[in-house]
Amino acid sequence: MKLQKLVYLAHGWHLAIHDEPLIEESFEAWPYGPVEEFLYHMFKQFRNNPITDYAKTWVGGEEKAFVVHAQNTQFFEVFDRVIQKYGNFSALQLSALTHQPGTPWSITKANGLSEISNDLIRDHFRNLVANG
Repeated sequence: MKLQKLVYLAHGWHLAIHDEPLIEESFEAWPYGPVEEFLYHMFKQFRNNPITDYAKTWVGGEEKAFVVHAQNTQFFEVFDRVIQKYGNFSALQLSALTHQPGTPWSITKANGLSEISNDLIRDHFRNLVANG
């Protein structure tokens, strides 16, 4: 759960700061907060245990470890900021943070939708940037 929330937060901050998504996939409003389904299935085997394997991607028909290139300064700028701000939060604290009224998750759930739009995420995080 913590990984899901950290990726969601990084995605939101990346949208707010760079006006482009961090990941191509969309987040859905699941009961315990925003979830990217592919990421969920990739790591669900670890449950509440430490993750001991790399994320995988398919390149040329082969499974490879997912690696962010060191030259991707936009990624690392956001990643560093998110880890500094939220890295010490527990999974439950991060879940509570994403469940607050007015968050993209709560708005999406209230409207009976499943997919959380990137526009909604971006606007929410831009508001966070503007307010401090």
